[in-house]
Amino acid sequence: MIIFDGSGEAISFNDEGSPHSHSTGRTKVFINAQVDRGVPLDWFQKLLAFFPDISGELKSAVVVAKFKDLPIGTRDRIWHSLHRVRIHIVDPRPHYRQIDHIIRRSWKDDSAPARLREMAAEGSPTAHFVLAKRRELVANSILRDSTAARVQWLGRALSDPLFAVDLPEPLSFLGRSRRESARLVTLEDFRRSGERDVVRNVASWAAKAAAAFHATLDAARSPDEDDVMTYRFDFGHSMRRRMSQTLLPQHAFDKGNRPHIDLLEQSRQSMIDELSANDHFYRVIGSRPGFVELESKESYYVQAADIAAGIASDVYASRKLIGVVERFEYVTFNGERVSRADAEEWMRNGGL
Repeated sequence: MIIFDGSGEAISFNDEGSPHSHSTGRTKVFINAQVDRGVPLDWFQKLLAFFPDISGELKSAVVVAKFKDLPIGTRDRIWHSLHRVRIHIVDPRPHYRQIDHIIRRSWKDDSAPARLREMAAEGSPTAHFVLAKRRELVANSILRDSTAARVQWLGRALSDPLFAVDLPEPLSFLGRSRRESARLVTLEDFRRSGERDVVRNVASWAAKAAAAFHATLDAARSPDEDDVMTYRFDFGHSMRRRMSQTLLPQHAFDKGNRPHIDLLEQSRQSMIDELSANDHFYRVIGSRPGFVELESKESYYVQAADIAAGIASDVYASRKLIGVVERFEYVTFNGERVSRADAEEWMRNGGL
């Protein structure tokens, strides 16, 4: 069987994996692996060589099991190129802990979350109501921390440097008029898909959003010399233009969740409108679709992303966040890029 890349325009290909829930406290963690078109797939070809009798698509679980049994030297050679796959993790547990801390303080009882679960098991309508609200608060917290929300916040800060002060007409060139501060997406957007577990639905989308928009966040936080020299004169216009440029290329995701892709596109269009309000060129060319769905069996790039997500999920299950950061050169965690130092600090503070 001949398998192609699946898309002649996409610059990255993505698929999703999850560690087994027994290793994450029965909480579903979502890990998106992003394979860039320009990065060699030496590691993928080396792994495929161990399965000469299997044609077509390989299941990631089979490849991960084989990878773990390989000699250390062989694994190290595969890691030499595998580490360049970008990994985006969304773990709801820190958000649950934050909300549980609020519940403990509100009830003045350290065992309040456990008591709530016990009361719900006994059939208490009040406990069921509070736990449902807890899930909503966690889902909203994940959305607020998502890469998409971070991009929107930074874009608005750059687009409105005078904090929405009404300017007289002669000075209107210094800033734009105020835009509505509506969020990119809300919980209602996810409830439309009919899924009962809103936390899982939101976390899965947030992992995709990290892959879709991390380059835009990087562009905002890594100004070049021209930005530093001209910011005082153009009020961040050059930085906003560079951010807009990162939203133009196309990205591919494994087929299977069209509502998530539609929400990514909706968010992308809102970002472009915000960042390029006075730059019609980017608004026009940004009208082309930025995301496509591909069947994994028809794209070796998506298959590679699937296997990388499986390997990253296995590392996260056994060695937590610090293990993933040690193995992959670019990792985002709950919406923001993290380093080894960040992961170590997180562990010292009782994190994952």
